[in-house]
Amino acid sequence: MPSETKGIEHEPFLHYSDDPTTKDPKHDRQYLRMEGHRDGIMSHGLVFIITSLLWLVVLLATNSPSTDSTDERWNDGAGHRQNITSNAKMVTCGSSRTPQEAKAMGCKYDVLMNAFVPAPCYDEEFIEEYKDDASWAAFADANMTQRLTTIEEIQESGTYYTSFRDHVNHCAVMWKKQFWVLYEERRAVDSMSASPGHTDHCAQYLIDASESDGSEPTKVDVGYEGCWIKG
Repeated sequence: MPSETKGIEHEPFLHYSDDPTTKDPKHDRQYLRMEGHRDGIMSHGLVFIITSLLWLVVLLATNSPSTDSTDERWNDGAGHRQNITSNAKMVTCGSSRTPQEAKAMGCKYDVLMNAFVPAPCYDEEFIEEYKDDASWAAFADANMTQRLTTIEEIQESGTYYTSFRDHVNHCAVMWKKQFWVLYEERRAVDSMSASPGHTDHCAQYLIDASESDGSEPTKVDVGYEGCWIKG
């Protein structure tokens, strides 16, 4: 393991808070002492009140109308499940899946997604964050000795190779991008961010990463992603 990870190896699993002002509970937890028993009458009274409230909650829950698949908050008029592509139009880079047609249609090659993507879904901010990692590089061979030095070389290659670390970096930055796409309710969403299959792939890849020595290359086929645009 790299030396910088040693300090966090034994931290509690998934111990975090979205609130930066939240303090570590192990420093703030207060332990209360039992102050003795209440008198019998008070105890029985409390039991009666609590039991009555619990039964009231049960009765209300069992008699309240159930939420079914026709809930208009989550479904459209036709009963289809709502998602981030609902009420959006798909824009593509053409049907031939060639760099020439993609560029003619105004698409750009996105090295984060390893794919041509329509201009509205080309996100320079996350591409630069991805490239900031020292692992970013593309090679013409599986031994990773023949480096492709320009975007033009990469997008015209058809197939190229990247490192294990680069694949991990790709998944990590794509997940960050997914979060902000959803959080900011962006008008344009690339089809990779909206893909359950790609999310499952990255999840499984990161799970399996613990069993890898990090030496194997990743084969990349130049792709063509779409762009969902809300009207």
